[in-house]
Amino acid sequence: MRGSLLKATLAACALTVASGASMAGAIVTQWSYSNDATFTAASFGNGSGSTNGVSGSPDYELSWGAFGGDFQNPSSNPSDNRSALTIGNGATGTLTGGGPATGSVDTHIGGGTPSGSEIGVGINITHWNNPISGLFATLQGGTIHDTLTLTPVLPNPGPSIDAPAIDFVFKFLETPNAGPCAGGTATPCGDLFGLVSVPTLNLPFTYDGNQYLASILVTDGQGGASPIGQLLDAECTALGLAAGCQGWRTDEEAATTVQFGFSISTQPVFVPEPAALALMAFGLFGIGYRCRKTA
Repeated sequence: MRGSLLKATLAACALTVASGASMAGAIVTQWSYSNDATFTAASFGNGSGSTNGVSGSPDYELSWGAFGGDFQNPSSNPSDNRSALTIGNGATGTLTGGGPATGSVDTHIGGGTPSGSEIGVGINITHWNNPISGLFATLQGGTIHDTLTLTPVLPNPGPSIDAPAIDFVFKFLETPNAGPCAGGTATPCGDLFGLVSVPTLNLPFTYDGNQYLASILVTDGQGGASPIGQLLDAECTALGLAAGCQGWRTDEEAATTVQFGFSISTQPVFVPEPAALALMAFGLFGIGYRCRKTA
């Protein structure tokens, strides 16, 4: 009697699982998307000049330096210059003015690495790194709020859903160009942008009974994408972050753009070897591209 009851219970459980699985819809193979990001907080040090921090919504620019300076057209005089961080739209190729960046992205199914049409091109961040007077107040850090809306296209159109939103808290350091540079890098010292660790790879969400994973990446401009690299330990220390922090440095007298992208997958992507798990606190790599500025 007890054995019969156990068999009946197991059969019922199996039926329930099978029924639940059969109720899941078809895997979405293509999505349309809208990706946007804004600065939602900023802090500046003491000094003269002017600072343009978070003042409204949406806010796509943080800038600092001389009153009336133009960070996109710098002067040869550091006392007349401004520097800035701006959010642009990778889908349209703009570096200021923000999103939303829109387009379509294919689901990466199975193992391996997403590439090509499996990488959605989203917002970008540009640091307009101009020489400015050491008397000016400079950016010290802030927060970027990133959102992603997905709409199923293939095989069956469906209602839009929101992927997990992420708040990127960052530290910023305007370095003294004469050196010595943190980590012994070459002069003039690159400014430092470091990210406070937040999960950005393989963030789960469910649609029509199926689980998907969203991963924020940085594109290489050639159809590929990578997780983030690390700053040198001395650079992390200079930013007030722990050794092994994620981020990038930006060359002086250049506009350095980091183009963000994302993937939607059915299995985890960019999973490290066990010995490298400690390096996986963040999901971006600041390879970006650079636009040299003219005086």
